[in-house]
Amino acid sequence: MHRRRWGNRRKIVTGVVGVAVVAMMGATLASAAAVRGTQERGNGTIKGCVNKKTRAVRIIATGKNCKSKEQTKTWNKKGKTGAAGADGATGATGTDGTDGATGATGIDGLDGATGATGTDGTDGASGATGATGSDGLDGATGATGADGLDGLDGATGAMGPMGATGPAGSTGADGSTGANGSTGSDGTDGTDGSTGATGAVGPQGPAGPTGSTGATGAPGQDGTDGTNGAVGPQGDTGPQGPAGTNVVNVTTVSNSSAASSANKSITATCTGGRKIVGGGAIIGGDTQGQVGITASYPSSATVWTATGTEFDTDTTNWTVTAYALCAL
Repeated sequence: MHRRRWGNRRKIVTGVVGVAVVAMMGATLASAAAVRGTQERGNGTIKGCVNKKTRAVRIIATGKNCKSKEQTKTWNKKGKTGAAGADGATGATGTDGTDGATGATGIDGLDGATGATGTDGTDGASGATGATGSDGLDGATGATGADGLDGLDGATGAMGPMGATGPAGSTGADGSTGANGSTGSDGTDGTDGSTGATGAVGPQGPAGPTGSTGATGAPGQDGTDGTNGAVGPQGDTGPQGPAGTNVVNVTTVSNSSAASSANKSITATCTGGRKIVGGGAIIGGDTQGQVGITASYPSSATVWTATGTEFDTDTTNWTVTAYALCAL
């Protein structure tokens, strides 16, 4: 029972507070209406007092002050000017009106008498271009003017081209006979007469000295190769060589040169820590049999070098290939 009665009491208090708030708002609005005219004639602000405890608001006139239990507040009657709105879209262009019909050309009026010259008026606006008038009659031809003074002589013109050669003149009359000339020089000798008959052969003269040795003639062409001789008898067997070292992981490396008809060398190289234990070389592409191996040797512990040389002119393109036997 006690708790229920307390709850009803709270509802009653709440209702009283609500009535008080409504009454306070009504008083505030009435006070605001009373001072509106005074505030609107002020500096563009509204002045009010806020109760520090109840937070009730009342509007006061300009020049009045709030009480000690109240806090002074001011508001602008007008807010700041908002940003300009975006331009509206351009309206559609209207259609052109139809052209009016052209009026008929009027007849030319009579020329009026010439009036006195008036003062110059201000320039009027340019009028529309009128229709083209008909051509007037040609005026009478004026009298011929007096002859003008002679002009100055012009500069001498450039020389013209040479004219054609004229016809030959007639032959003139013979001149009188001249005086006798001096005696001329002797004439040239006459031609030799024909050769006489050959005389008898004279005795033989002594022998002349021996001439110098002539230059050595060019070498003759190589003769054809002779046939191979018979195979000789087999030689005696040589002594046995010392035992070789144990060689493992033997691999063969080869390398070929580019094909050409020039002397060339090529190398084959062992890799991976392997050393040269042997090698060789061959010639490839020598169809004329004029190329041979002139060198085939280990040029270092890992490189085998081979050289091919032409013994005679060889027009074929040949190669030389080096082989290296490599082992650990």
